[in-house]
Amino acid sequence: MRVNGRLVLDIDSVGTFTMCREALKYLKKGGEGRGNSSGGGSIINISATLHYTASWYQIHVSAAKAAVDATTRNLALEWGTDYDIRVNGIAPGPISDTPGMSKLAPDEISSKARDYMPLYKLGEKWDIAMTALFLASDAGKFINGDIVIVDGGLWLSRPRHLAKEAVKQVSRSVEKRSRNAPVGVPKSKL
Repeated sequence: MRVNGRLVLDIDSVGTFTMCREALKYLKKGGEGRGNSSGGGSIINISATLHYTASWYQIHVSAAKAAVDATTRNLALEWGTDYDIRVNGIAPGPISDTPGMSKLAPDEISSKARDYMPLYKLGEKWDIAMTALFLASDAGKFINGDIVIVDGGLWLSRPRHLAKEAVKQVSRSVEKRSRNAPVGVPKSKL
């Protein structure tokens, strides 16, 4: 199936802005999300981490999610000042049992992909729900314009080209050599 990149951009970026604008109308009227909170309300957008680094064949998604993040930050600035409404985002990584994971990484790939993840596992829908709950609650009342990354550290890492044990072994060997003959210690010619 061929993906229409323009459609993805419209749904993610224009759709997010449109929903935020509708939420603003509701929150300005004193809607349900505003009443008991210590502020004017909270809007939470969902993004991704694809655009933090380059992703093969995902330019349409990367551009769309970058637009969602930019919308989140700009609305946080404007609506935080004007209406005391906080706008934040959540950038999930690979989450098990979601349509996104079943499309991007079928079971055959996802079980092997776990070997490359810092925590060796996929996230759960619960992880995203608890992050949203935190951001919407008074516990997150001073957080505005932030994108919370919930990916178990995946976007920070690169695929392992060596097994973890091999890396440990090489690291110990290099450390032992450097203690015996310090590397990088300048030798003065004076």
